[in-house]
Amino acid sequence: MEGDDGCGQEDDDRRLMRRIYYLWDEAIRDACRWSSVPAEFLATLIANESGGEPGRTQFQPQLYRGLLAVRSGERLHYATVTREDLRVVKDEQLMEYAATYGLTQIMGCQVLRDRVSPHRLLEPELNLRKSLQLLAIFAEYCQLDLGTEFEELLRCWNTGRPDGVTADPEYVQNGLRRMAIYREFSRPMAATTRAELAAPVPAAVP
Repeated sequence: MEGDDGCGQEDDDRRLMRRIYYLWDEAIRDACRWSSVPAEFLATLIANESGGEPGRTQFQPQLYRGLLAVRSGERLHYATVTREDLRVVKDEQLMEYAATYGLTQIMGCQVLRDRVSPHRLLEPELNLRKSLQLLAIFAEYCQLDLGTEFEELLRCWNTGRPDGVTADPEYVQNGLRRMAIYREFSRPMAATTRAELAAPVPAAVP
């Protein structure tokens, strides 16, 4: 039944956000300390992108083709990457920069100008710090409020545009729902929420 499916999705989301709260809340709040991004939004990015798995890596063929086109001169840029950024990148390294990494699945090419290996994005602290930097860039470029315009920021993260169409049509709605759940865990807790948080940490949601 449709109602049952909705309840099942909410239960899955609550398990996922409880897991992220237990595993990553301290790191999230530490990263957000000097940012306008609320902790529940960063937690939502983690949920949407990796399910809380810091070691997740995924090769992105479209990104790889885009970087090849920039390096060959067919394109002026891909996202913020220019031909100059790729000048010192060896052929065997390009695939590494064309993958997404870590808790929030940051594109490896986003650290080209930092002159660090994209595999460093598997380090949670660096990943979260870089996520906040990228969100600030989106907010400045697109004139968005980091503390309120969450739908637009989710679209930016997934598509690069505040009005972009996400590959997963549920990406934004999932994110907004998960934000609300995480916010519950962060408030002074009712008895039911305390019991929920006291339960064993669940395994990763596939």
